Amino acid sequence: MKNRALLALALAMTSVGTTLVALPPPAAAAQRQHAPLRISQVTAVDDRSIDITFNSTLGPDILQFTAANPAYAGQFVKISGGALDGRPVAQIAGTTVRPVDTPGHRTLRVVLGPGVTLDTGTYELWFDGGADTLGDLFFRSADGRALPGTSTTPVRFAGTADDAAPARIASARRLDTRTVEVTFATTVWSGVPAGAYTGADITLTGGDAVSRPVYVEGVPGTAQRVYRLYFGADLTASYRLALAPALRLTTNAGQTTTEVAADVTGGGGAYEAPRIAGAEVADTGDRIQIRFSRRIASVGALPVKETRTGVSGTNVTAAQVRALLRFSGLRATSGRDAAEALRDDAAYFSDASTLVVKLDDPLKPGSRGTVALVEGALKDVTGTAGTATAAVPVQAPRHPRPPGSGFNPHGPDYLKVNTRATTVFQRYDHRVSDDGVSVRRDGVADKVSGQTIKTIEVDTKYLKAVFAPEYGGRLVSMIYKPTGNDLFYTNPVGTPYGFSSAAPGTPGNSPFYQNWLMVWGGVFPTLTEAEHGKFWNVPWDYSIKQENGRFALTITKTDDVDYPYKPSRYVYGATGLKTSVTYTIDARRPTLDMTVGIENPGAEDRRFEYWTCTTLAPGAPSDQGSPTMSVVSPVKTIYRDPGYRWMESVEEPAGPAGSGLLKLDKLNQMSNWTRDGIAYGQDLATLPQGDWWGVINHENNEGVIRVGDNKKTPGMKFWEWGQNNSFDTNVYTKGNSARPYIELWAGASPKFFTPAVLKAGQTLSWTETYLPTMDLGGVTNANANGAAEVRVDASGTVTGRLFATAIGKRLRATLVDASTGATLDSETFTGSPDTAVRLGGTVEPGVQARLILTEGDTTLLTAESGL
Repeated sequence: MKNRALLALALAMTSVGTTLVALPPPAAAAQRQHAPLRISQVTAVDDRSIDITFNSTLGPDILQFTAANPAYAGQFVKISGGALDGRPVAQIAGTTVRPVDTPGHRTLRVVLGPGVTLDTGTYELWFDGGADTLGDLFFRSADGRALPGTSTTPVRFAGTADDAAPARIASARRLDTRTVEVTFATTVWSGVPAGAYTGADITLTGGDAVSRPVYVEGVPGTAQRVYRLYFGADLTASYRLALAPALRLTTNAGQTTTEVAADVTGGGGAYEAPRIAGAEVADTGDRIQIRFSRRIASVGALPVKETRTGVSGTNVTAAQVRALLRFSGLRATSGRDAAEALRDDAAYFSDASTLVVKLDDPLKPGSRGTVALVEGALKDVTGTAGTATAAVPVQAPRHPRPPGSGFNPHGPDYLKVNTRATTVFQRYDHRVSDDGVSVRRDGVADKVSGQTIKTIEVDTKYLKAVFAPEYGGRLVSMIYKPTGNDLFYTNPVGTPYGFSSAAPGTPGNSPFYQNWLMVWGGVFPTLTEAEHGKFWNVPWDYSIKQENGRFALTITKTDDVDYPYKPSRYVYGATGLKTSVTYTIDARRPTLDMTVGIENPGAEDRRFEYWTCTTLAPGAPSDQGSPTMSVVSPVKTIYRDPGYRWMESVEEPAGPAGSGLLKLDKLNQMSNWTRDGIAYGQDLATLPQGDWWGVINHENNEGVIRVGDNKKTPGMKFWEWGQNNSFDTNVYTKGNSARPYIELWAGASPKFFTPAVLKAGQTLSWTETYLPTMDLGGVTNANANGAAEVRVDASGTVTGRLFATAIGKRLRATLVDASTGATLDSETFTGSPDTAVRLGGTVEPGVQARLILTEGDTTLLTAESGL
């Protein structure tokens, strides 16, 4: 999987969001130097800015951190000479320290605040971390070498009296009939748009004609000086380019308040229509990466989504791939032509110029063939259709890497428990109020440090799980060992947000009970109020039981809290309810159970809310998520929260106007969440196959499913940050917790701020099971024994897939005609850790099919299409 940390790093390199910067990965330390990171040069750029250049490429942490928080590094940079007295430059109001997007990524630039300038004298610059080592403050190279010690030796440099200049265009030239390249005289820190552009602040005037770009991109490695503007029609005249003051172009001199303009010089030939630039087969033989010469805006009627930093994640069906591409001469090991061997979820755009095609079966080793565009089947960001249909050669690897992970399901089962483990949560330093509950905006420092949290690690043949009972009683992580990927998301950098602006000592107006929140991730219980409840970050009592290859962690909490400064909409008070949650892992299974019990020991009925919060990002490392993710569930209708009317422009109504009810179709896909939002799945308690939901990563078809009795947990809340927010947000951004995961909640009531009632003396209990899925593109039904997808197309062609959690067991899958019970296909198989069993058949058009999983005479799972 592509490391999306590089995408964040691309954003760190430019505040205007260029295409991905191709940085050397840390492993480029093949030529690792043992000398420490050091300052190699300090240069005065103008009378307000100083470049600090290091002897090696800077690490992603410091590049991202300084891009997201320009106030950070200035706390540790000191300059003496002239008007500067050796204090940290952060003490000069308005001073920033940011990375410069140079080819080597070795430079940080100090821009002094208004009123302080350099002269032609001699200066000294050094780093001083105080009590902290500079390495601990993230001043490290890409290969891990730190600035040594707590301070550096001062470096002398000559100042300059050259004025910092406002934004000015040094040149504007036409590269072809639809592209203009603009070069600024100096670095432009912000103000130039990125990506698809619909604004009116950039104009190209030629005679009486006015054109505006439809797409803007920065050119990497140009110190944020060079940008390309793409237009939706050919440019044939002489033009003058103008950038309006409303853009607020910002340089070392500050914001530009006047129009910035220049004549466009001619040149270049005709704009070249999009074409296939190349095609490569993955080493497994079952993926074909198609590279296009342009960024693609649409494939037929399907929009190709793209975030500001170049992430797409648009999923493409088999029918859409066949309408786009023509394969010739390529056959899979099954004997099928490549076009017939496509998966149902056949492809995805990793970015707007790269399509990854997925096959059910690998190509025959060493086979050769071609791929070509269907004429007019796609359009690029300028609206130009693809007309180049020339065939591009494709060759499968001669010695493909075997499919699967190499995991040995026949190895011995084991259970290892470490009760003395710790996990370090990197988060912004913050000050908690005197009552020990709230955090205010002004209590968050410009510094990130690690909070060491006691954890419990459970290690089996199939899983590695990490629990933090002392931090909200949560399951932090659940890694599926056959892939090494997590089922959940863990935030690499936490930041407090959602603060109250009410006066201290008065009821808050935050969205959250404690008047703040900080995302860490995983799975955790929330009670007895809505949102994240009262106890998301506090210790729970806990006990551990371990016997017969089973591990059980029981956490308990009695609700005796009624915070006097909570926001007014939190009304249930101290309910006295006693909650216990038992997490259980059986060494013989790749699943985890979470048994919840809520008891009302009092003499009065109690209103309350209980929700299990899950942060889902399967098929990826713990701190990453895929833009291809989609929600899988039996839900057909959602209720959109009143604050998120934008959803009505994405989905069709499912009820009368104003009801908030929408059909759930496009919003299953993460890429269709244009912004953040809340929605609630409807009718889970009454759906015939309604006791499950989850998320699938379509890059590798790894997923996670939550199974539970949804008659007891009828609430299903959707929260997503929006595709752009999730993948464009720099994780070091102070106060912004948007991250690449899908947050689904299971609730004892249908929606937030709608109570359930627990009668006096009553106990409510249920068990949730979390399981991985492999090799599935969708799910029709699931339980603790596995997940299955059954599809019947309009012609009656049936396809079925089933992933079973009884790995290594002899099982049988049977596909039947749901109307007659006649067997369409069946297979006896051994449960696999990384592949699903596939079945197929034909029914009369309009008839449904059922897939049945059995072990001996015991039925483990059924899944029926059309319910």
